[in-house]
Amino acid sequence: VIRNSSNGVFLGCSGYQNIGDDKCKETLNLISGDEAISIDDNEEATNLLIKKRCPKCDTSMDNYLLDENRKLHVCGKSPDCSGYLIEDGQFKIKGYDGPTLECHKCGAEMQLKTGRFGKYFACMNDNCKATRALQRNGEPKPLTMEPIELPDLKCLKCDDHYLLRDSMKGLFLAASQYPKNRETRAPSVEEIKGLKDQLLTACRFLPNKEKHLYLLDAPEKDNEGNPYIIRYNRTDDTHYIASEKDGKKTGNTASYNEIKMVWQIKEKDA
Repeated sequence: VIRNSSNGVFLGCSGYQNIGDDKCKETLNLISGDEAISIDDNEEATNLLIKKRCPKCDTSMDNYLLDENRKLHVCGKSPDCSGYLIEDGQFKIKGYDGPTLECHKCGAEMQLKTGRFGKYFACMNDNCKATRALQRNGEPKPLTMEPIELPDLKCLKCDDHYLLRDSMKGLFLAASQYPKNRETRAPSVEEIKGLKDQLLTACRFLPNKEKHLYLLDAPEKDNEGNPYIIRYNRTDDTHYIASEKDGKKTGNTASYNEIKMVWQIKEKDA
């Protein structure tokens, strides 16, 4: 089914309207026809001069590449008009001359692509599905830790379990069935204790594979027995811990001294 969103046109399964386990959320991104050319030079010259007209309302149609043998033409008035055409032929993507990256997972070349949610880098190795988002400043998004499944750590607000995730705003816990369940929160030191092997595996593609291991040596509770919660300081680009009681900060904090390789505790009354 042809669908429209704020991010463009895409194909969605007709089973999306189904209920429960029969609901299908599979989608297919469409490559703009501007990025595809016909292998037949004469046909390509004709296509550049003439756009197809909608069989329902005679409006000029936009075209998208489905695969190397099919092109989809969608009415320019979509979704108000449901007209479309399927064109058979032999097509290929125009020669790529844009920026490239070395894939952080397999070392192959990554090229800039355009998807429903904007531009991103995708690995050209068919056996590797690695991608990297593009930031607004035009730079690739910094590499982050892969999510860690925590099946024994149940969500507080929904019937789900947490994943330990990394972002440009630091570590956080998120429901595994996002976006169905949108629960997120900061993890406590106690909740990540014992995750050394998982952290090393999840950070194996980062320049520093031991990036988060120092958090495992942090104190779990302050002098009053309140749990330390892992927080992130955007100014210093580092994590610190702050204890909480009944969901409110106590004022007790601790930060990691990389030179001395120790946690320095700062109690509220100290």
